[in-house]
Amino acid sequence: MSTSVRKTLYVRGVPEPLLRRAKALAAHRGATLTSVVLEALESAVRAGDVPDDEAPDDLPLLEDDMTWYEAHKPELLKRHRGEYVAVRSRRVIDHDRDFSALARRMFSRFGRGPVYMPRCQAGERIVRLPSPRVDRR
Repeated sequence: MSTSVRKTLYVRGVPEPLLRRAKALAAHRGATLTSVVLEALESAVRAGDVPDDEAPDDLPLLEDDMTWYEAHKPELLKRHRGEYVAVRSRRVIDHDRDFSALARRMFSRFGRGPVYMPRCQAGERIVRLPSPRVDRR
């Protein structure tokens, strides 16, 4: 796994039994949930067998939209606080309080194309996922 720049990934809609099994696996290994999820993600990407030179060229576009969002966040907060905004080509193209509804509309319009959809709020949202601990006495 590359140890270069690290990014944050939010995953919604994880089935509770799967999450419990992942936490149990992490505890059994004495590892963090993050390390178990990263290992599974890396394995799935490797199994997809897409050479790096054939990877989508959309990443720079998405990063550009992420930068635009951060630069315009103060003004976006005035109009869209608490909503999810869909940013594409350096502009807000849609917004909704319901992430799933917004995601469905974006998928129907753009398919698998990149659309940055953060929740418009001051600061960053921090989610704490407790992980089971194994008593190794």
